[in-house]
Amino acid sequence: MPRRRRRIEKWLAGSETPVFVLDTDRVVAWFNTGCELLTGWPAEEVVGWRCDYSSEFEAGTVDALVASICPPPELDQHPEGPVPIQVSCHDGRSLPRLLHVFPLTDDQNRPDGFLGVLQPVQSAESAVETPTHRLHAELAALRHSLRQRFGLDSLLGRGPAMTRVLEQVRLASATRAGVCLIGEVGCGREHAARAIHYAGPGGEHSFVPLDSAGLPPDQQADVIDRMLGPSRSPVANVLQPGALYLAEVDRLPRDIQQRLLDRLGKFVPHDQNADDEPELRLMASSTRSLDQAVADEDLLPELHFRLSAITISMPPLRDRSDDFQPLAQHFLERHNQTADFQVGGLASESWTTLGQYGWPGNLDELNTVIREAAAAAAERHSAVIQPPDLPFAFRTGVDAQRTGGPLEPPIEPLEEVMERVEREHLGQAMLRSQGNKAQAARLLGLTRPRLYRRLQQLGMLDDDVETGDG
Repeated sequence: MPRRRRRIEKWLAGSETPVFVLDTDRVVAWFNTGCELLTGWPAEEVVGWRCDYSSEFEAGTVDALVASICPPPELDQHPEGPVPIQVSCHDGRSLPRLLHVFPLTDDQNRPDGFLGVLQPVQSAESAVETPTHRLHAELAALRHSLRQRFGLDSLLGRGPAMTRVLEQVRLASATRAGVCLIGEVGCGREHAARAIHYAGPGGEHSFVPLDSAGLPPDQQADVIDRMLGPSRSPVANVLQPGALYLAEVDRLPRDIQQRLLDRLGKFVPHDQNADDEPELRLMASSTRSLDQAVADEDLLPELHFRLSAITISMPPLRDRSDDFQPLAQHFLERHNQTADFQVGGLASESWTTLGQYGWPGNLDELNTVIREAAAAAAERHSAVIQPPDLPFAFRTGVDAQRTGGPLEPPIEPLEEVMERVEREHLGQAMLRSQGNKAQAARLLGLTRPRLYRRLQQLGMLDDDVETGDG
């Protein structure tokens, strides 16, 4: 019997059918020849790596490979059929396959690992495709498509608004021109700026963000002087700044703006003959157009000209209905990378609740909600986020948006408002002076004839009782 067992193991190891084994911690314990032929990765470089249910990893890495073959966390709910996946290969390709997973148990029927078999996609009818699996597969396919088209796979989007943004980002990454990203707080402006920088010609150098709103002016000046002043360090060229990102540039004090322009005018590389000296690129963000900031005298025109070569408008989350579910799944899978318990997706009721919210905090708020909900689901050992897992503050916000704010008062004609106020003011003066028009006129800073005429025009003389009126 042991000889037959060894023969089976040798047969499976040499089979061209891709077969692998994971232990209970989702660590790859076995990776056969078929897997090596399919993925291009030798077994010795894959065995020992832990699988995370995420599509966040860079294509062509072992992390991406083992994540692509990771069984869904809720596998025990659907053990009867294969799951469609996108296998990440050594050369960066993404191959569609059907993943058959068979739970393994020990002699006491306790979980002992998983046996995985990869087969070509011949028919989708037999595949078990829950909304969670579909979103995971769509996200993996979307990332692969973006890598091929732009090489900026960290920016996710397939709707009309983000299609335009992605094309602008691609064009911006090919130049060193100034870039300004316009949009609401939390809509991904700095993330897009970093993607442009690191994909661009100066991407090997550092990206330096400057918080125009939150950093004190003296610290802002210090950052500028260290980057562009004579005291900047010439060592470690890779640490030299390649891009300066001015967050909320329209809130940067005008004297700091002028200091930056002066430094830029005097900036020269340490070695003017060195071809690898970084050329500093200016990037910025704002919640309003730079033209409006200049008109409001909050932005110097020269700085506006340096920043506005490329202007990209980032859409708010509420205008990205086509991207909403992939974005939420993206944040969930990014959370899975550092989580001990893997959460695969959201229940349909949770999706409904998320869709009823206006998301004033945009992507930052969505990320926070998903991270807290995943942590709550993990505490219950649930592989799917249910409505009770959503944060209390978020559910309160949903209820508040459903209820709506107080009704706005109607707008009255200005003449009627002014007449009512004047009547009340004249009436108070007449009461305080006990009907004495001369005293009331002095209180109001008017002459007595003018007060009399105004009382007559407003029809207030009949209500007047003259007492002691000279």
